[in-house]
Amino acid sequence: MSKQTVITHLQIAMTKREVLEILFESGRPLTPDAVCRQLRGFHFRSSVYSYLFRLHKQGLLLRAPLYGRVAYQISERGIERLRFFRFQEGQQTEVRP
Repeated sequence: MSKQTVITHLQIAMTKREVLEILFESGRPLTPDAVCRQLRGFHFRSSVYSYLFRLHKQGLLLRAPLYGRVAYQISERGIERLRFFRFQEGQQTEVRP
């Protein structure tokens, strides 16, 4: 009898740090679909749209129109949060806009 692997939502959850890293590294506004393609694992589009909007409401992302679509980029507050995450993990890498 073969043993099946069960994947839970905790194993594929996107993290705040992961999203902030993607937007920081891009250096430009990204659509939610572009962010979705860069995330590890499978994520529903609607979940990514909702999560980005939530981070925007927290002040970590800025919204901007991009060819008639919504796009997000990291804010100064988002950069500060990314510094905090990196510091927590012992990374001394400087984060600059």
